[in-house]
Amino acid sequence: MVYNSLTEAPHNLKEAIDWLMALRGTDAEKSLAAMGDALYKFLADKPVGKMKVSALENVKKISKKFMGQKALKDQPFVKTLLGRFKRNTSKTVSLFHRWFETMAQSDCENVMEVRGVKPEDITVNLAKAVDGCEKFLDDIKIPNQYKSAYSSGATWSSSCARNPEACAVVLVGIAPMLYAGLRSLKETSAEAANRNWLASYAELKLGKVLTAVGYKEPQCRAKMSGSDVFKALQSVSFEMLNTIYDLAGFWAFYGFDKVGDLKIKQSVEPERPAEPVRPADPEGPVEPVGPGKRERPEKRGKGFEDERFEGEEPEDSVEPVEPVQSAEGEEAEQSVEPVEPVQSAEGEEAEQSVEPVEPVKEE
Repeated sequence: MVYNSLTEAPHNLKEAIDWLMALRGTDAEKSLAAMGDALYKFLADKPVGKMKVSALENVKKISKKFMGQKALKDQPFVKTLLGRFKRNTSKTVSLFHRWFETMAQSDCENVMEVRGVKPEDITVNLAKAVDGCEKFLDDIKIPNQYKSAYSSGATWSSSCARNPEACAVVLVGIAPMLYAGLRSLKETSAEAANRNWLASYAELKLGKVLTAVGYKEPQCRAKMSGSDVFKALQSVSFEMLNTIYDLAGFWAFYGFDKVGDLKIKQSVEPERPAEPVRPADPEGPVEPVGPGKRERPEKRGKGFEDERFEGEEPEDSVEPVEPVQSAEGEEAEQSVEPVEPVQSAEGEEAEQSVEPVEPVKEE
């Protein structure tokens, strides 16, 4: 099938690389600069969460179908990507996922904002990605027999100049497909090139991946070995793959919450709030409490955001205490803290004095 506009989304890796070649066109500097600006305007203001853009959703479905092929879907990183496509709502991700699992910064943060990315930065990185894909294509195709999926009429000026966002949406939507396809080829070709004792199996697996991503004979070189494909992919660096990955806008369109708002989640039942500390029952015996000391409530299972104990008063607030009698019957020491008035046997209040007072005993 031949597409006549860049607003028509490709359906596999081969067509996606053809799309990039058509985007570059005969005036690569102008076209890529315009695309860099369009991508920036589309992605820079997108908040973290789950946003649905109808045009983008249609392209995402194509990428999801591509990655769901038997030859690709069982690879661990492809499984992870497919899992994100299945989310219907924003998902809370704990800091554990951010620190200990394979989660990129752009999964849950607007990297345009966090890194201070400018349109010209996107243009430079996009140009590197296009160059890398072009070198790979030149190494595996048969020039006289290769047919692009996009006609000569599919250019930036004819397809995107009037509505740059329409083409930016296509690139954002096919970014997961580009990433998954190129990385699958890199990993399977490396296995085929390095595993001598499983060479036949690895070569068979590579052949299936090549077919799944769209590279078939007679347009491509016949019987390419793992080493051939691996060498052709030398121009596709992991830095370039990271650029493509970031352009997918996972933080905005696939349901992640902002890392700064994340807390370690618990799987236990909701805890009951601790009861406030109350004064001791006046009818019962009163235990002596030293000035400035607090009882420590039972250890609770909250996260790290609050290290104080629930129900505690601030550090500079101390509960009032009643004067108590020492073991030797000596006079109670004067306290700098406020004391509760003590009633005498006749019901009169004992006057508070700054002078040491005799301990009052209740009858």
